Amino acid sequence: MKIKKYIGQTAHEAMLKLKMELGPDAVILSTKTIRPKGLFGHFKKPLVEITAAFEDKDLIQRNPSNNYENKLKDINQELVELKNMMMNFANDKNANSELSSNLKVYHNIMVKNGINPDISSSILKSIEEQINLEGKDIKTIKNIIRFSLSENLGNPQPININKKQNIIFFIGPTGVGKTTTLAKIAANFVLDNKYDIGLITSDTYRIAAVEQLKIYSEILQLPLEIVYNKDDMIKSLENFKDKDIILIDTAGRNHNDINQIEELKDIINTVEIKEIFLLINATVDNKVLNSVVDKYSFLEDYKLIVTKIDEAENYGNLLNIKHITNKELSYYTTGQNVPDDIQVVSVDDIVDKLIEENIND
Repeated sequence: MKIKKYIGQTAHEAMLKLKMELGPDAVILSTKTIRPKGLFGHFKKPLVEITAAFEDKDLIQRNPSNNYENKLKDINQELVELKNMMMNFANDKNANSELSSNLKVYHNIMVKNGINPDISSSILKSIEEQINLEGKDIKTIKNIIRFSLSENLGNPQPININKKQNIIFFIGPTGVGKTTTLAKIAANFVLDNKYDIGLITSDTYRIAAVEQLKIYSEILQLPLEIVYNKDDMIKSLENFKDKDIILIDTAGRNHNDINQIEELKDIINTVEIKEIFLLINATVDNKVLNSVVDKYSFLEDYKLIVTKIDEAENYGNLLNIKHITNKELSYYTTGQNVPDDIQVVSVDDIVDKLIEENIND
């Protein structure tokens, strides 16, 4: 395995360079801010440096054809986003015309901050139906909207450590960041120095994913079990029967592949009492979001981790994801650094970001 560094003006730019060359299977080792070299380096904007590990043969296989495929995917994604933007504009125009003048301004702000126009309209219409806004000043209306958004975001529910043994599954589509997120949570538990922890991975489809978790398990000095099927999972759970916390990484299943989803069901159903966290990318568009939620509808209960907030333009998708799934938020991630770039969702902070803008603009 080899090490390579990528530098960009932003984390997004550095990550784009990495993905173009190494593809999605590279192991992210660290992300840090650096100063440009030279006499005037301290007066220039800091750069972002990402360090990644990769198998050399994979790099050879990926260039240059994979770069071409990635560019085609990017173009197709941009076309999809443009189409969605035009549809949202049409829907937004209709929804906005039905709101009172007191709320139209906030509707525009919320949509600009990433909230789906239909969801924004629904929230504001509900306010209008329940509360008489006539004669109320701007500050009062803003506080009413803040309260409503807080209610819609709910009460974030992080991992609940209150049982004899806590078995926790991390599931979600390919590339959403399950392994890194698991490592961040594991590292924070290690820093607490209160629990005996074991790691399990069933993500055996990608060698890089297993290697990545091996690296983290060695750094954190935590035992790691690799499972290939339901029987292996039962044996691993038996080996970890004395652990306080067991964190389980699952394969990044294609949510459109029914067979892969069935395999995931088998793995999850080996455990009767568990917590499940569904990870969703903060940059996902509404169509894909609905598709992902539909494919994981077989789950009776789960909590939400929203990843890659640092790659999103705004925080609106946190509310969109909560609204569409009707499940509780828990954490969101803001980068690749382990263990720092993860935090429990703060409703007050998110609400501030959803309505932050000078309404007189």
